[in-house]
Amino acid sequence: MTAIQLRFQYLNGGTTSPLVLRFDGEPPPPEPDLLPNTIMVLAARYGRAAIQQAQLHARWRSANDLHCRMQIRYSAESPTTLQLTAPWRLPQLEGIQAVQNWQRSPILGQNLQTNWTQLPLQQHARMTNWRVAPINQQHWLANWRRSAIKERIISTSYTYPGIVDQRFDLVWSSGGGSVTRYYRLPYGPRPPSYICTQNYRPPTGKFKMKFFDPATPQAGSVTLRFSNANNPIICDLDIGGGLIPPSPDVPTIDTTKPIRPPRRRSYIMQPELRCYRVSDNQEVNIFSASLSFSRSNWAATISLACGSRGDKDMLFAGGPQLFKLVVNGYEFFGLAEQPTVSHQFGQTAWTVNARSSIAALASPHVAPRSYTNSTAKGVAALISDELAGTGWTLDYQMTAYNVPAGAFSYQNKTKMEAIAQVVSAIGGMVYADGATNTLIVRPRWPVVPWAIAAATPDIAVHDDVILQYNSTPAVNPLYNKVFVRGEQQGVMCGVRRTGTAGDVIAPDVVDALITDNQAARMRGTAELADSGYKDEISIVLPVMATLPPCLPGSLLGVVWQTDSYKATVDSLGIRAERTNDGATTVRQTVGVLRSYE
Repeated sequence: MTAIQLRFQYLNGGTTSPLVLRFDGEPPPPEPDLLPNTIMVLAARYGRAAIQQAQLHARWRSANDLHCRMQIRYSAESPTTLQLTAPWRLPQLEGIQAVQNWQRSPILGQNLQTNWTQLPLQQHARMTNWRVAPINQQHWLANWRRSAIKERIISTSYTYPGIVDQRFDLVWSSGGGSVTRYYRLPYGPRPPSYICTQNYRPPTGKFKMKFFDPATPQAGSVTLRFSNANNPIICDLDIGGGLIPPSPDVPTIDTTKPIRPPRRRSYIMQPELRCYRVSDNQEVNIFSASLSFSRSNWAATISLACGSRGDKDMLFAGGPQLFKLVVNGYEFFGLAEQPTVSHQFGQTAWTVNARSSIAALASPHVAPRSYTNSTAKGVAALISDELAGTGWTLDYQMTAYNVPAGAFSYQNKTKMEAIAQVVSAIGGMVYADGATNTLIVRPRWPVVPWAIAAATPDIAVHDDVILQYNSTPAVNPLYNKVFVRGEQQGVMCGVRRTGTAGDVIAPDVVDALITDNQAARMRGTAELADSGYKDEISIVLPVMATLPPCLPGSLLGVVWQTDSYKATVDSLGIRAERTNDGATTVRQTVGVLRSYE
């Protein structure tokens, strides 16, 4: 065996046994499958089974619907990293790759629907006692059996004794929508009322008993039994309320005539002057106003001094406007008709002339017409026909009678002129109440001079409230008889003053509407009352709550110094003026006729 000696050109690089030698011409061995060091990273996001945080928010928006919204917030831990390291000297490494699809489950939505029903009220407390002290607040609590409804609170606040009713608001949710119920229970102090009874009330002192049937003799005592059926009904006023009356007992207000202002050392009042346009209740700035009334005129004349051109134009925007004039609380209605502008050096004045609101039925606001009554009508019906469709109503305070067909006619007259013709023919006067749109027709002399001594005045004034007093005598013949007659269908009557011989005859009066004795009596009475010796007296008075305006036709009682008398109001003038410093002065000038015969 021959030994082979091997020589190497390179130093041993630290090779350990065994040593494998390869020679030229020998196929090389396959290269070892040496995988490099492998790092496997496994990253996964997953959700933990347990919910980390859950919040339940329920918001109730209104009584109409129920909304429940659930918000769930969750989180997972940080991703986990796994590193595997294998040394290269190990045998062939096996690579493991795990793939897993991770899927987040959808959020489960849960809707809870609960039908709400009203269970019968298990506990209900009601306390009513109107005779106790005022209750300031009361809470009612009603428990429901169903656990879903926690409580029901009904609270009511009121002030005793003004509130007289109570409202319960019960709101709950149902499948068909919101339901609201109202309960109204009257309570509180009872209103004043009359309590009427027929119970016998013993009179004061002795009384006599009368028996219509003879008594049956019997021994012992006699028992008398009375029935209330024949007793008069007596009513007492119950002021209402409870143990504590809502208002103190006050005496009945005496509204009988006359209206008499009290005597005082001084009178305190707050003058007022305002003007409003009726269409929209807008105030018109004025600084003075004057009104004039008379028995002989069916409309008052009004003059307004406006503060600016714009205020003047407000009363004519779209045509003449109705306005309301307030003087110390008393209202007068007028219709603006004619504006006037006056210029002077350094100043300009705007004035509006007007008449009572009844002027809307006269020229130039309505066209004239001609008319003849084709059928027999009452005298009041003739006036009502003229007012038909105008919004005005008639208050006729004179004696009614019939007018034959064809007895009443006029040519080219307006409605108001025709009414004035009828009223003048029967000795009456007209007053228009603009607040109620009522046309009042009453006698020109409600109290004739020869009966004035026994009459009660409508208003009585004295020298404590009289600011100025003027008197002028008016001498006229005193007549005690007058002949009044109609025309083709009229009557002829001699009207004589009561208690006289009828020897002084006034001029005859002829009018087509004197078709009845009552018409002749009313016209003749007015003619005789106008005659005789009289004083025309002018009295200046304030306008206040206890002294209203003295309208024409009313009876005025006057106490001036040592003189006391009654007189008929013939005219009235009201003047209200506001100065530059804001001071307002209101005066009424009353013209009266004092008759001596």
